[in-house]
Amino acid sequence: MRTSVDVHNFLVERDVPHEVFPVRGRLRSPERLAAILELPPEEVGKVIVFEGSAGAVAAVVPAGRTPDTTKVRKAADRPDLELAADDRAAALTEYLPESLPPVGLPDGVLLVLDRSLARDAVLYFAGGEARAVLKIRGKDLVRAARATVARIASTTE
Repeated sequence: MRTSVDVHNFLVERDVPHEVFPVRGRLRSPERLAAILELPPEEVGKVIVFEGSAGAVAAVVPAGRTPDTTKVRKAADRPDLELAADDRAAALTEYLPESLPPVGLPDGVLLVLDRSLARDAVLYFAGGEARAVLKIRGKDLVRAARATVARIASTTE
C-alpha cells in the first residue's frame, strides 16, 4: 500500500507547495476531517474512485457532496465508468479508501476535479494514511495532478 510519503514525494518532485501533517485519531471520512479541523465542507475535498474499460478515474468533490456519475463520465470522456466498491478502489489506487489522496495515485489514474475546488484557496484532503492530512491550494493541485476540471458535484444534495 502507498502512504503519505508517496503523496509528499509526488508533490516535491513537481515542486508543488504543500503540507502533509498528522492529526490525532483516524479520519475515516472527509466530513470528519472538516469537523476535526473546524473547516467548512467546501474547504475539504474527498476522492471517489470510478472504474471503466479505459481504467480508473478519481473524482474529487467537496466534503458533503457526491460526484454525479453522468458528469464524471462526460468530463473523463469515458462513457462506461461505474462507481468502484471500496475494495476495488483500494486495489486500483493502492490506498485505503478512507485515506485516499488526490495525488500520488498510480500512473494511469485520471483525476477529475470539481470546478469549485480549482481555485487559489487552501484545501484539505486525506493524506494517504488514516491520520495524515494534505494541505494544498486548489490551483496547485490542478497543476500537479494534471487534473481535468469540470462541474461534477451532484446538485441534488
